[in-house]
Amino acid sequence: MAWKIEKWLDEVFPGESNLFSEYRNLSEREFVIVAAGVLDLALAELISKRLIDNPKEYESFLGLDESGNAPAGSMGARIQLALLLGIIRIEDARILRIIKNIRNKFAHRVNVSFLDTSVQPLTSKLLVEWSGRSNFILQSYPEDARIANKKGLSELKEQLDKVSQAGEGLLMAVFSVYQAYFYRLSDRVERINYVVGKPANDLQID
Repeated sequence: MAWKIEKWLDEVFPGESNLFSEYRNLSEREFVIVAAGVLDLALAELISKRLIDNPKEYESFLGLDESGNAPAGSMGARIQLALLLGIIRIEDARILRIIKNIRNKFAHRVNVSFLDTSVQPLTSKLLVEWSGRSNFILQSYPEDARIANKKGLSELKEQLDKVSQAGEGLLMAVFSVYQAYFYRLSDRVERINYVVGKPANDLQID
């Protein structure tokens, strides 16, 4: 199954195997935790590009200063904030929340796999959500990549409740696409401005 997943991802991302090659030697548990962590940090960085240009404030708010008391220091809070700021769509939020929940299952238990009864419903839900969303995200990719993605998801669906690596492969696919997608979004995020253009002490009230 592993070689099939790598072949599939290489067809979707020809020449960009570096997106996932560095994770192939991780255990399932390690990969789930790392993948969720990478996407979590990417969200924080996207949000920081959207907020008022005050690094000290947004780094403290998002937990990027590692103070430990950040209002938006959790993945759940960052997903919600990114949605409310218009950085991601509701479809992305649903997918990222599923990944967060899968991460929690693996983080809180040592002996768990994608075939675990507590994880399988989440991977099945992820497959459904991703099957629709990937069509939009990959619309700018070559047709061969979109066809390969659709074929790969179909094959994974048949194996999802039989082979643990199918769940890992699904997460790898979602993770790889979102890595590339967030990278492209970073150039499109526009910083918001103050509602009041001048400092308050410069305003005159009649």
